[in-house]
Amino acid sequence: MQKILVIEDDSVVSLMLKAQLELKGFEVIQVFNGSAAIRKVIRTNPDVVLLDIGLPEKNGYDICKELREFYQGGIIFFTAQESTEAEIASFDLGADDFVIKGAPFEVLYQRIKRLGVRPKKIDSNHTLMFGELVFHPNDCDCSFQAKRLGLTQEEYELFYYIATNRDKVVSRQMILKVLKGADYNGVDRSIDIKVARIRSKLKSAGLTVSVIQSVRSKGYQFYYTAQ
Repeated sequence: MQKILVIEDDSVVSLMLKAQLELKGFEVIQVFNGSAAIRKVIRTNPDVVLLDIGLPEKNGYDICKELREFYQGGIIFFTAQESTEAEIASFDLGADDFVIKGAPFEVLYQRIKRLGVRPKKIDSNHTLMFGELVFHPNDCDCSFQAKRLGLTQEEYELFYYIATNRDKVVSRQMILKVLKGADYNGVDRSIDIKVARIRSKLKSAGLTVSVIQSVRSKGYQFYYTAQ
């Protein structure tokens, strides 16, 4: 699996990138401050580094300069700084590309692919499994006891995101940010409707317990126990 290292101190932005890139099939590693960035690159040897400019302890310019002493992989600055000077400085230091944070995720994804870094097709044998509940990435669907649920792509992406964050409660705001790039206004019920449909399809497949649990005023959490 192709690896991407995200060097970003804003935990919300970092989490959004991680979730979006994982849905595309990448392995994502996170670093939240500049001082740890170089060590992490050495230890993990990522295929691409996504690098913010304004980082605590050591800024993105210094990191890029140091990386280019030994690192031959792709470096993309992903930053809120929109000035021409910032873009020119990034390329002068050896960056391969420069993407503004306000750009749609698909723009960043295409820039990553332009570097020749593409997520390898996932082997259908390598699936995410929770007992007899199985996620099938190639088909964007799930099965329970070998019975397919018939999820839509949006339902699959939502279910996958909640399941892969099973150790924590995922808020509606974060779900909309990651999957839609939109802010939750406290009124939008589209996530709740999709969750209800997923639950219905799970029940029809024979899964009687609720694996997507509602957490009052917070969001959703995945919980699976073998039946």
